[in-house]
Amino acid sequence: MVVAVANPATVANLIHISALIAAEHDGRLICTSVVPSPDEAGEEPGPCGDAFTNAQDLVKRAQHAAQARGLESECRVAVGQHIHEGINNVAEAYDADLLVIGMSQHLHPTLTQSDLDFDRIVDAVAAHAPCNVLVARFEEDLRLDRALVPVARSTDPRLAREIIVPLYHQAGAEIDFVHFASAHEQTQEALDELNAVLNNAALDSYGRALVKISSDPAAGIIHASEAYNVVVVGTPPLHTLRRQLLGSLAEQVVQAAHCTTLVMRTAGPA
Repeated sequence: MVVAVANPATVANLIHISALIAAEHDGRLICTSVVPSPDEAGEEPGPCGDAFTNAQDLVKRAQHAAQARGLESECRVAVGQHIHEGINNVAEAYDADLLVIGMSQHLHPTLTQSDLDFDRIVDAVAAHAPCNVLVARFEEDLRLDRALVPVARSTDPRLAREIIVPLYHQAGAEIDFVHFASAHEQTQEALDELNAVLNNAALDSYGRALVKISSDPAAGIIHASEAYNVVVVGTPPLHTLRRQLLGSLAEQVVQAAHCTTLVMRTAGPA
């Protein structure tokens, strides 16, 4: 599992989430950070002084956090003209099963104001990743004991299984699978449909099946998130712009949810 770190404020949370998954699957963490180095006059990119030192400090901090949890890990600083390519190259080199990256409220520490902000780098990583991707947006107080997992007709809950099962086993989370119906008359039908989906995905033993009334699922999820401390959203492989990348529902949820949001996306063609 590759964990891409860039913001010192989110390193501990990224490692915490990654450690839950790795512990569930006896996995190994590769902690990586990328130093951008523009290719000027055709020259090969090289290390960029303080930026390279800062990246080394970040990955070492991540590695120490992983080792403190008893996980096998190593650190890798990559240098390249494009940060998203560097992250994906590391994932490909290690034949990673999962790439974990955070959605930041800040600029990437190694970028200037004129460069792309980090969320756009996240978009580019997810668009071309060679493996499944977990995108995390953290609230300051990371708690994982109450998880909301929306299930819609257009999504496959198995996409989120990699984090749902570790949340249940490793964090002891209480998990609610929620389907939204537009009217009360549709509640039983929606509940039956949800139970069938969970049964087929072998997820029915990990939490409760609930139906909530909302004509707008995204708004319903955002409102419901007030009662939870983590929302897990699965989205199919899509690419190009973020609203196509994450899907419009996931895009709205990750931006507006009242708690930590985890978006699982399967690898797909670029």
